[in-house]
Amino acid sequence: MILPRTLTAPRVRALLRALAFALLSLAPLALAQGQAVEPVAGSPEAVADAAVRSWLERVPVGFDQLSRLDAEQLCRELPGLVTAPPPPPGTEVRFDDRVERPVDDADVKVFTYAAIRPGDQLDVVEVRLERQGEDWREARVGFLSTTELTGVRAWLQTPTAAWLFIAFTLLIVVLLINPNSALRRWLRAGRMAIAEHRRLVIGTIVVLFGLFGLGMVTGSTLPDSCDVAVMEIVESAITSLGATAAYGSGDVARAAATTFYQNFVVVTLSVTFTLSAILGVPGYLYAAASFFVQGVPFGLVGSGPVTELVAVVVLVLLELTAYFIVVAGGGMLLSTVVKRGIGQLGAGFANMLQMLTIAMLLLFAGAWYEAVVIILGF
Repeated sequence: MILPRTLTAPRVRALLRALAFALLSLAPLALAQGQAVEPVAGSPEAVADAAVRSWLERVPVGFDQLSRLDAEQLCRELPGLVTAPPPPPGTEVRFDDRVERPVDDADVKVFTYAAIRPGDQLDVVEVRLERQGEDWREARVGFLSTTELTGVRAWLQTPTAAWLFIAFTLLIVVLLINPNSALRRWLRAGRMAIAEHRRLVIGTIVVLFGLFGLGMVTGSTLPDSCDVAVMEIVESAITSLGATAAYGSGDVARAAATTFYQNFVVVTLSVTFTLSAILGVPGYLYAAASFFVQGVPFGLVGSGPVTELVAVVVLVLLELTAYFIVVAGGGMLLSTVVKRGIGQLGAGFANMLQMLTIAMLLLFAGAWYEAVVIILGF
């Protein structure tokens, strides 16, 4: 798929999400050997079998090998790092158990194979083929378990999740309207904490936005071929997160719920807040690397309609400010302990919780805003 230099707002937003959770979780790394997959003559079954055998032969590579590639070579190989990692050594695939799965598109065929991971763990390998002329080419090969939505992500695609998120929204609105609600008290306490640590908060936000901007500058120096590589990673990543299904449904509440779960529960609460709670330092280190990388794809984005650019800027400001506030909360924790002693650890942690409340509201608003902008348009 060839993409123009100018990307639409939904694609820009997808880049932000994907870079946060795809590029930073490459373990182990896998370099897809060779060039792009060419169409192969023969029956779809034979092409699928050959794709699986080739996949089984791939081996992980280290950062030392990647560091020897120039930018264009790395971008050419980049999709293989994320979308087609090799199987663990010792994986066995039962070719006699090949099953063709029904699909609506006549130019696409999907086959699955029974597989056994090391440790006798059962799994399923899926091969997706696309027709090109009279021949077929491999579009994707890998474990089905890595792309199939399960658990909470699968539940978020249900009408129940959408209605519960609407109910949660109404509750938030009621609490914000009531000046005596617990939520309003937490927000007032959060404003006081920010005022007390004003220089720390401002410094954190300025530095992290600066690293994000540096990532944009770095991205602007990459060759045009990187547009294609990044978008292939994006499509794989957002599909695994459930965003493709949610936004493709046209259901604004479902899309907002999926976005809020990913941005607040998975990223902010499980990662950023947890790391920042370890006296702040791990949170700052993670944020510095993460937001620099997240800025890189924005350097690939050219000019576009003013309405699209404004919408994207508003969304980025909402979400990045939320993340930065949580990181600053870790700085408050460290500052409180250093200045007042370990006995004030509880007070510092309380400041962190108040920053988490502010971040939750920003990401909550951002989730609805994103869903409305992408699904309903500008």
